[in-house]
Amino acid sequence: MVRPLMRTQHLSSGSHDGRALAVRLVEALEARIAALGAGDRLPAERVLAQELGVSRSSIREAIQQLVSRGRLVARQGGGTFVQEPDHAWTGGGLIAPLAPLVRDDPAYWRDVIEIRRSLDASAAFFAATRATAEDKARLEACLAQMSARHSPGDPEEDARADVAFHMAVADASHNLVLRHVMAGLLDLLQASISQSLVKLYSVPRTFETLERQHRVLAEAILAGTPETARDAALQHLDFVEQTLRQIEEDAARLRRASMPLRQKGNAR
Repeated sequence: MVRPLMRTQHLSSGSHDGRALAVRLVEALEARIAALGAGDRLPAERVLAQELGVSRSSIREAIQQLVSRGRLVARQGGGTFVQEPDHAWTGGGLIAPLAPLVRDDPAYWRDVIEIRRSLDASAAFFAATRATAEDKARLEACLAQMSARHSPGDPEEDARADVAFHMAVADASHNLVLRHVMAGLLDLLQASISQSLVKLYSVPRTFETLERQHRVLAEAILAGTPETARDAALQHLDFVEQTLRQIEEDAARLRRASMPLRQKGNAR
C-alpha cells in the first residue's frame, strides 16, 4: 500500500554540492522508510522528485543505494517496496563508519579496491559454481543493459550499469554475507569516493574495455568455470586500479602545471 506523503523540505539548495545532496537525499528517503511499514510501497519517483525538489535521476540513484543496502526491494514493473525486517540486514552497517573517512580523503579508494580483489574474486568463483538459470539470465540481461544504456557523455549511467552487473554476480554467488558486504563497498565506491566509477567511465574508450572484461567474466560464470571467472574478476580490477591511478596522476600533473598561472594572477 502507498501511505500519504509527509511534508518534506526541498533539498535542491544551491549551497550543497552533488555529493552532499546525495547524502541528504538518502537520509530523507531513510526517514520516509522509517515512517512506512514492511511491504509498503514507496511513492513513485516522479512524486518523490517533486516533493523533494530534485531530479528523477537523483531519486533513482538514492533508491538504488537503498536497494543495495537491503532497505528497499524493487519489483519488475511493480514499484519499490520497504524490505521485510528479517531481510534488511546488509553490509551497510559495517560500511557506514567508513563514509566520513573517504569523504575527507578520497585516496581511500585504494583500500576499497584492495578488499574488492578478495570479495569480487570469491563472488565470481562461487557464482560460476552456484548460478541458477535465473541468475544466468540476469547476468545476460545486465550485459545487454550496459550496451543499451551506454551513451557517450553520460558516465553516471555507465556507472549505474556497472554496479548492477557486479551485484548480479554477487547475488549469483548465493552467499548472503558476501553479497551484502559487496553491496556496501560498491555503494561506497560509487557514492562516496569522489564518484570514482563516474571518473572511470569518463576516460575515453574505457567503456569498450570494461564491457569486454565484464563479458569475459559473465561468460566464465555461464560456462561454469570458477577458476576462469576468478581470474577474469582479478584482471578486471587490475585494469580499474591502473586507470584510477592514471586519473589521479593526470589530475595532479594538471594542478602542478596550473600553479604558476594562479600565482601570476594573484601577483597582479
